[in-house]
Amino acid sequence: MPRYIGFSTINANKPKTTNLPVGSAGGVGGVKKGIIFGKKFRMVDEQLVVQDFINALNIPKGSKVGQPNFGTTLWSFIFEPNTKDVQQLLELEIRRVAALDPRMQLDYVKCYPQENGILIEVQMAITPFNAPFTLNVFFNQGTNAATVQ
Repeated sequence: MPRYIGFSTINANKPKTTNLPVGSAGGVGGVKKGIIFGKKFRMVDEQLVVQDFINALNIPKGSKVGQPNFGTTLWSFIFEPNTKDVQQLLELEIRRVAALDPRMQLDYVKCYPQENGILIEVQMAITPFNAPFTLNVFFNQGTNAATVQ
């Protein structure tokens, strides 16, 4: 389950207070501090980074509005023959997509042809944790979706 470090967005537009009791001079005793917008949450879970990576693999390159370089061209390789050149192009494309996210560090990428698509094995580490793990992503040509195996 994802973890969020931060506070809820309920009443986020109202100033925060320390809720101190009334001071000796009769003052309110609280220090009001505005909210710094854009810093409400900090996501640190490995699962969130993996889900972002899978989402990037599911988006065809050029289909995201305003970001023509976001996404992947992996779907064009599904019907290609399994040659060394195609496997190298797949590996380069996976590394390119992973390089868009600074939280990810890839160790190796291996591609295996399957009956209904391509299985890609990626060993990666997430930057704040640096614990390597293996991720198996299957590109299913029947459903046109990349899923974690």
